[in-house]
Amino acid sequence: MMPKFRSKLEAKVAPLLGVDWKYEKTRVKYKVAHTYTPDFTKDLLVVEVKGYFRPGDQRKYLAINEELQNECRELVFIFSNPNKPVRKGAKLTHGGWCEKHGIRYYSVAECKLALGC
Repeated sequence: MMPKFRSKLEAKVAPLLGVDWKYEKTRVKYKVAHTYTPDFTKDLLVVEVKGYFRPGDQRKYLAINEELQNECRELVFIFSNPNKPVRKGAKLTHGGWCEKHGIRYYSVAECKLALGC
């Protein structure tokens, strides 16, 4: 039985390879090296000021947070509105996302007391 291919080109190539080849049976984890320029830093704190998350930001900031933790540094968010949903129609808010991942966050109004903004 032939698998369901995700493209016409894959379906065209499969018979050329023969029956010994497996279609999408293996997963390969990979990391892409990037650099990150934080908005503000002081001592071991790295502060990112956000109005909203763009697509892909959540995964990016989890990777950044993990790297900073390895360096004994802390990522802190200051949101224009921590109660804003992470994307249109979502129940999870920016603040809720931070809580879920153990990341400290503040609203703009709270940051003055908390961080001396």
